[in-house]
Amino acid sequence: MPWFLYFSKGMAMRHKTGWLLLLGGLAGCTMGPDYRKVEPAVPKHWQAAQEPEAGLKPARPEDLKNWWKSFGDAHLNHLMDQALAGNLDVKIALARIDQARAERRSTRAELFPTVNVTTGAQRQDNPFPGFAPDIKFNLFELGFDALWEVDLFGRQQRRLEAATADLEGAGEQYHQSLVALTAELARSYVDYRSLQNQLRITRSNLKSQQQTLELTERLNAEGVGTRHDVVRARAQTETTDTQIPALEATLVAALRQLEVLVGRQPGTLDAELNSTEAVPAAPGREILASPAEMIRRRPDLRVAERQLAAATAMQGAAIAELFPKISLSAFVGLRNTDIESLFKSAAFSYGTAANLLQPLLNFGRIRAGIDLADAQQKEAYLTFEKAVIEALRETETALTRYLKEEVRRQTLAGAVADHQESVRLSQLRYQEGVSTFLDVLDAQRALYAVEIELARSEAETSTNLIAVYKALGGGANAQL
Repeated sequence: MPWFLYFSKGMAMRHKTGWLLLLGGLAGCTMGPDYRKVEPAVPKHWQAAQEPEAGLKPARPEDLKNWWKSFGDAHLNHLMDQALAGNLDVKIALARIDQARAERRSTRAELFPTVNVTTGAQRQDNPFPGFAPDIKFNLFELGFDALWEVDLFGRQQRRLEAATADLEGAGEQYHQSLVALTAELARSYVDYRSLQNQLRITRSNLKSQQQTLELTERLNAEGVGTRHDVVRARAQTETTDTQIPALEATLVAALRQLEVLVGRQPGTLDAELNSTEAVPAAPGREILASPAEMIRRRPDLRVAERQLAAATAMQGAAIAELFPKISLSAFVGLRNTDIESLFKSAAFSYGTAANLLQPLLNFGRIRAGIDLADAQQKEAYLTFEKAVIEALRETETALTRYLKEEVRRQTLAGAVADHQESVRLSQLRYQEGVSTFLDVLDAQRALYAVEIELARSEAETSTNLIAVYKALGGGANAQL
């Protein structure tokens, strides 16, 4: 195939122009396809939001920007401020932006001439020894040396486009780090508060069981109860007591994770988060964004789209390798065979040169490079398509889990109230001799189990809501 068929833009030539205008026109030519932003096809509505119990409302941009504030938890807000300022992953993402910016500057600089100061001294034998074998000569020079590779076919321009896309992608990766950080911090904080409450419930049940054990021991001493009742009450008390150390260890681990997320050393948050507080909850109704808005908002999808743009630009850079490379060089300075006369006007010298390098025989290396760039562009496109589908799946799943867990939490709250009443009645019946002590133990075990399950469900509800915010790209533009 003739090389000129790879031009992506035509070259305009006028009859009265010379070679300089020809070179200028050629410099505007770039190889390969021009990138066009991909607009993926997405559903108009979320499937999970169609359920009658959903009741979700459209979210405003400011609702998703600092979404954690909807939980109304001052400690969470303060931790988030610390994390946004001190988290190391966010700082790493910012450092990567600096790297990408430097890479782009370096790539852009290749479009312009390189000018160097050159100085040197040479001593050589006569290059024609057959004519004058005894003649030797010196050459001293001092001046400026310039070299410019004319980007006729857009090789460097395409690479600059790719570097620009990489820089924009690095910026989106920074925003994605904010999405991940805010979600992970909120989730870890919810886990920490949930563990605190599970520990509180366990200790409260242990205290109640210890009181029951004291009651059975007293009744046994009075001859009303039995030793069997005492043994069973003690066994249940000991079983509950063994759960406390494991919860305490998990609680400390959750606290250490929070310290990592805010970029601080272990032990720095002990005093701040020592008090036990309720699991933060949010109304979670004004959270919905359309699938199309979600696609535009999520930084990870914008990262994949920028990677596709960079891969498309590199296709053109690979195709441009088929075409000639033209370079211009020039020297301006002083040259003389006598160093003492180097700085005299007669030593002034200048020179220009033009070189053309046309690939001729490379055993398929350039063609392989083009095939590689094509395959990488295809991979980037498929990766973007997959990322869109994964984003839709993630959001649908998070919405469904949040809505279903909210229903479950409400049911468990009613169950806890019923079990508390059951424990009260069973204790009264046992004291009046109407029922056995086994009924009391069963009621206490059932209450403890449902209270722990409610605490976990409250945490799961908030965690699922956090997952919805994350899936919608919430926190991408978070600010202190």
